[in-house]
Amino acid sequence: MRQQSPRIRKARKGPTRKGIGPDPNRIATAWGRGASEYRPGLFTKQYFVEHGEGCCADVYYALSQEIERMNKERIEIGEKTFRRPNYSSFSRYFHWFAILELIERTDRREPAIYDFLKKRVFYKLTAKGASEEA
Repeated sequence: MRQQSPRIRKARKGPTRKGIGPDPNRIATAWGRGASEYRPGLFTKQYFVEHGEGCCADVYYALSQEIERMNKERIEIGEKTFRRPNYSSFSRYFHWFAILELIERTDRREPAIYDFLKKRVFYKLTAKGASEEA
């Protein structure tokens, strides 16, 4: 019978990347839209505080106008501009506000601009949405 030699394990290689551990040069504050006062969620809350109620399309249009205004200022100082969200992603985001009960439907309905579209449904800020920190 053949005698087995002891198994030799290979040593693990160390990390090949430099800078092990936390990076002291890392930016601790938010950047991009995260640092902006007008993130879509905060802007939506401010819109409802100012206007009382509105439909998703109105909030989206106001957000688009505000992003355009901010981009003009950012171009002047040489910063990268913000991209406007498309309506599909904003409406999904808006729907989550309703699911989380931050906004609620009102009884107000208006006909849409075009006949083939659904009626415009208006929303208002709930007490839970108003108490959330900005």
